[in-house]
Amino acid sequence: MKQISIFILSITLLMQIMCLQQSHSAVLLDRIVAIVNNEVITWSELRSVISLEAKSFLDKVPEGNKNVAMKELEKDFLNTLIDMKLQLQEARQKGLDLNNTEIDNAISDIKKKYNLTDEALLHSLEAEGMTFEVYRERLGEQIMVSKLVNFEVKVNIVISDREVAEYYEANKDKLGSAEKLRIRQIYFAMPKDQSKKSIMEARAQEVIARLNKGEDFSNLAGELSEDESRKFGGDLGYISRGSVLKEVEDAAFALKIGEVSKPFWSSFGLHIVKLEERIEGEGFDKVKDKIKETLFEKAFESKYLKWKSGLKEKAFIEIKL
Repeated sequence: MKQISIFILSITLLMQIMCLQQSHSAVLLDRIVAIVNNEVITWSELRSVISLEAKSFLDKVPEGNKNVAMKELEKDFLNTLIDMKLQLQEARQKGLDLNNTEIDNAISDIKKKYNLTDEALLHSLEAEGMTFEVYRERLGEQIMVSKLVNFEVKVNIVISDREVAEYYEANKDKLGSAEKLRIRQIYFAMPKDQSKKSIMEARAQEVIARLNKGEDFSNLAGELSEDESRKFGGDLGYISRGSVLKEVEDAAFALKIGEVSKPFWSSFGLHIVKLEERIEGEGFDKVKDKIKETLFEKAFESKYLKWKSGLKEKAFIEIKL
């Protein structure tokens, strides 16, 4: 029941701004806080929306401070109301409409999504002080605005294959598309006396011999390795290209799962690595649709804000708050 209540609060924003059939005397009894072209927004409408949409916040405010808290929210909520009213006006001007089947389908989708019976839906609406007829009407208005945004903004957004490919190349690691290896190592630090390198190489060969006899790599790493990974059996976690020393990377990526490298030198010392696990990258084909969706959402956000600003620029708006 809590989930559907959240949904109802979201569409209540539309419900509150569409009191277009108020009598002239009713308007006079209420304070007008904004005029948007030929329509008004009243202070009572604004306060009603704040009470519903900011309910979770206001519930935490001490009773004596609620009025002050609501006052602080008025400006932001009024801007939202103005934006919504402008979009509804634009939809009507464009001649957009909808039929009963579209509304019926939307209600069916809502009931299915929140696992609601007809009775449960009506109960939730009553709890919000809303009749089913009003709910249906305002849901229709929301669908109409959605149509407008699709027509005016979304259809004009085109994401090219080149944009997708460039994003992929720049964000492989973030996308989880790079191949990753989990490795362990046994490490001997570079001796200060270079003449002792041969002694260290002999030690490494002894390690290889012990491994060939069946001793556990992680146990030997804990016993012999000269780095912090010895505390974890030589486990270095997951690595990807460019994340570790090139010598370690080259040796690790050449191994098969469970295979141990020959001892090799880096500028820091002597290493023996074992490949524990290989996670193949998703590859471009597996993530290109996700990338396109991400780029589309970014483009939509920018164009939608610009489009809303355009509606304001050509409108008559007078704020009396």
